[in-house]
Amino acid sequence: MKSLVDIQSTKPFIINPMVGMLAASLWIFGSALTAAGADVFTVDMSQSRVSVSGNVMGSPIREQAPGSLTTQYGGTLLVDVGSNTIQFPGSSQVVAFNSGNWQPRADGNDGSEPANYGGTANFFFSTGLAAVREIQVDVTSGALAVSNGSFDTTGITIAIPAGAPSSMAYRVSGSVNASGVVALGGHSATGQAALGSLTVVGSQLVLTIPMNYVFYYSIVDQDDTTVVFTGQLVATRSL
Repeated sequence: MKSLVDIQSTKPFIINPMVGMLAASLWIFGSALTAAGADVFTVDMSQSRVSVSGNVMGSPIREQAPGSLTTQYGGTLLVDVGSNTIQFPGSSQVVAFNSGNWQPRADGNDGSEPANYGGTANFFFSTGLAAVREIQVDVTSGALAVSNGSFDTTGITIAIPAGAPSSMAYRVSGSVNASGVVALGGHSATGQAALGSLTVVGSQLVLTIPMNYVFYYSIVDQDDTTVVFTGQLVATRSL
């Protein structure tokens, strides 16, 4: 049987507010030459929230404390808006904020530190704690048709870029004892069936992307653990 050190994410999916804003600023400077003609939308953290649910080998993921599985997102989205289309060329820098201090620490050791998400689950007479930190998300797609302010998000891919500092620290005790850190970069998810929107509100263009993506992890058997991210990203730019 694999230990939890062998956890691998087949598709995954957060950052300190100051670090997130700095990363977003650096992205704006660095991406200008790679996506000429695209617009920069600012993610509205007051309206952008994503929650985590799912199960670990059939056992539901639970909060470590109220609010530990929901957090706000900020940063920037790079968007190419046409007369009847919308496209996400990549190089977006969407980041998750810390929702509290969650176990374990960033290196997997006992204790709490700021993290985007904190979850717990019971399985095989063991209790596991996990904390997700520094999630950075890119958004890409081909040209998507916009009709009456709506567009199909099926063709959108959500990815944690390779090399991103995004990680999940875990600590398990009971019949299984293990701890460590899993890098989450280099994974993606796509194919959600939902409608996004692009509307004019006052002097702003408002972009809303619903989030309903399933990520798979392998602990003992292939894809025996699922993590579901639900919520929305809302971003704006001035007209």
